[in-house]
Amino acid sequence: MTSHIETLVQQLDGKADESYDARAELIWIGADAIPAVIDGLPSLGGFGQLTAIEVFEEVGDPRCGPALIGLLDSDNPTVREWAATTLASLKIDGAVEPVRHAYRACLERETPPGWSEPEGIRWALTELGARTPSSHHSPRACEPPLQRTPPAGPRPTSPRSSTTWPTTPR
Repeated sequence: MTSHIETLVQQLDGKADESYDARAELIWIGADAIPAVIDGLPSLGGFGQLTAIEVFEEVGDPRCGPALIGLLDSDNPTVREWAATTLASLKIDGAVEPVRHAYRACLERETPPGWSEPEGIRWALTELGARTPSSHHSPRACEPPLQRTPPAGPRPTSPRSSTTWPTTPR
């Protein structure tokens, strides 16, 4: 028999409204849902895995660390990026070397440095204390820095936040 939580996990891969509702309920359930989400990851497609990563990040339970590390080897570049950034935002112990390996894999795939995946992974390494920010790889490295004006409300905690900050030249 399938438990209610296991049903919710499978719904993470469903249509947008069904997935959103399942995600919200799993987050509400909290830490008690994490083992079922971890167990259900292999049966989920890319969309479901991304939604599961959002559950992990919102619940903040470190037991998801090994599952997130496993997702760094996904065939989906967005899953790899979100796994790396969530490992960093949750400050998961032991994540530095797997995230470094994921970054090296990006380089081996010759993913352009300005694309989302390598940028997210570099952010994760910085957050984990494994690198210092550098602008020498940026195509805008020779331009003057931009002054960022954050919007009202809480500051985004990861680079994949839906909030876009307006920028104005100094």
